[in-house]
Formats: sequence, C-alpha cells, structure tokens
Amino acid sequence: MFFFVSCKIINMRVSFKKIIIFSIFICANIFAQEIVNETIGTQVSASSLSQDAQKKIDNLDIKSKEIYYEFKDTVAEYKSLKTYDDQLQEIINAQKSEIENILKQIDSLDSTNKDILPFLKRMIDVLREFILLDMPFLKEERIATVDNLDEIILQANVTTAEKFRKVFEAYQSEYNFGNTIETYSGTMELNDNDTAVIFFRLGRIGLYYSSLDYKKTGYWDNSNNIWIHSKGRLSNELKTAIDIANRQAPPNFINLPIQPVDRSE
Repeated sequence: MFFFVSCKIINMRVSFKKIIIFSIFICANIFAQEIVNETIGTQVSASSLSQDAQKKIDNLDIKSKEIYYEFKDTVAEYKSLKTYDDQLQEIINAQKSEIENILKQIDSLDSTNKDILPFLKRMIDVLREFILLDMPFLKEERIATVDNLDEIILQANVTTAEKFRKVFEAYQSEYNFGNTIETYSGTMELNDNDTAVIFFRLGRIGLYYSSLDYKKTGYWDNSNNIWIHSKGRLSNELKTAIDIANRQAPPNFINLPIQPVDRSE
C-alpha cells in the first residue's frame, strides 16, 4: 500500500514537473512569438518609415530639378534680355546722334531758307512772265499753276524741298511742251460769236485752231501776238494733224505755216 501511494506520489511529481515544463515551454513560445511579432512590427514600421523617407527624397529630387531648370531658364532669359537691352541702348544712342544731326541741319536750313525762298519766288515770277509772252495755249491752266506755286511757297507746313520740287515740276512741264504735240477743246470769238474749236499745238513753233466742221481755221502769229484767220484753207492739213495727235492716223508729213525761228541773237 505504501509502495502504491509512493508510486502515485512520484507519478504526481513527475506529472507536475511535466506540467511546469510544459507551462514554461508554452510561456517561452508565447514570449518568443511576442518578440517575433514585435520584431516584425518594428521591421514593418522601419520599412514604412523608409518608404516615407524615400518618397520625401524623391519629392525633394523632383523639386531640386524643377528649381535647377527654372534657374537655367532664368539665366537664359536674363542673357536674352541683356542682349536686347544692349541693342536698344545702341539704337537709342544712334537716334540721339541722328536727332543732334537733324537739329544741326535745321539750324543750317533756317539760314539756307533765307536764300532759297527768295530764289524760288524769282523762279516763279520768271515762269509767269514766260507764260504771258509765250503762245496762248492752255493759258488759264498754266497761269493757275503759277498762282498755286505762289501760295505753296508761303505755306509753313510745306517743306523747302517740297516747294523746290513743285517749282521744278512746273519748269519741267513747260519744257515738255516744246517737245510734244497735242489737241484740246476750247472756244474762240469768231465773227463776234463764241465758237467751239479744236486747238492743235505743234511743240512751241505752231498753234492752230479749227472749228468743229473744219470750215474755219487759223493759226497764231507770235511775232504780232494775233490770230491769223485763214477761213478753211488749212482744213485738210489741220484734220490730218489732229488725227495724228489723237493717234487716229499714222505719223505723216503735214503742211502748216509755222513761226520762223529768230536767229538774230
């Protein structure tokens, strides 16, 4: 009996030891799992922190590149603006120099105009006198041109160069009359009646008229400043001359009286 009890007690001790050992093992496993879980959590946290740090680094890298390219663009724009500014300064300097030259020219023109304007006036007066002494073709139009020149040279808003050009054009026009032929319509007093006629100008050596029916003709006698009326004796020649001047007939010889050239001088 004693032995049986002792054996039972011994068995209980062994079982208790096993329980204690098992409990310790379980506790150790639990503690190890906690350590593992804590380690894994720490690694996960560290990994998350590392990812956040990498994102921040990537963002900083992107921002630094943006700042770098903005800086390059700013430097390039500055160089471009600097070049443009230098060019503008050169233009301004050239304009200042040109303005100074213009002002000097204006000052010199003021003194030059004192000589040019009276000279132009004399040219206009000479032209007027020439027209009054010349054959009376287009007389009203030519005198009107001279009157207009007298008005132009007194206008302050017209430059001296423009005034000179206008006078020169009038002289050129008068010169051209001596090298051309033309016809134009007008009226003449014939037999105390105003009669519609056609005038034919042959340079400056002949001025003729004909009635519309060619029954009345005549020419200008520049020596005596009078019209010579030849009735209809010049009708055929004048009709041919008028047709040639109007390009209605080919150039041809015409037989008309002309003013002899004075070679006495």
